[in-house]
Amino acid sequence: MKVETNIKVDFPNMLLIAGNGRNVGKTHFACLIIEHLSQQTKVTGVKISSHIHSYKQEDVLFQNNGFVIIQEKQKTNKDSSLMLQAGAQQVYFVMAGQEYLKDAFNALQPLLPDHAIVCESGGLHQLVKPGLFFFINKRGAEILKEEHLSLSPVIIENDGKDFNFDINRIRFSNNIFKLNND
Repeated sequence: MKVETNIKVDFPNMLLIAGNGRNVGKTHFACLIIEHLSQQTKVTGVKISSHIHSYKQEDVLFQNNGFVIIQEKQKTNKDSSLMLQAGAQQVYFVMAGQEYLKDAFNALQPLLPDHAIVCESGGLHQLVKPGLFFFINKRGAEILKEEHLSLSPVIIENDGKDFNFDINRIRFSNNIFKLNND
């Protein structure tokens, strides 16, 4: 199924993480969730970046003038590799400018499984309706990326060491992400 303009695709098996900028803890939070979930279910990680980074050509699954999709296989300090090391069975790293995000996501969709997907992306909320949507912010910082708030994400604050959220509240059952409210 292709993503159409102004129509968001339901992805109840996706947990989406965005943030209020760089270095707010998005990848660390994603890795904690992957580590937690991978104890009980298969998890696929997805990292979407609007910047083109260096990559190994042999890991490329799809490439054109607008975007690149790689399957992460390397053990490095890159965010996508950290997701793999946290316990994701597979990780896809998508590099696409905002103007190519829809095309990149349409190319990625056939690769995505029915099981749990933990995705870190600043722009994907415009195209999908995830099962859970988290927005990471540094504790006390003003929210600058208010467009992320349109989906009513769970706002998580990071004080540099800890998050003000218990990941044990995240539940994945029947291919749907939900929060326990206890």
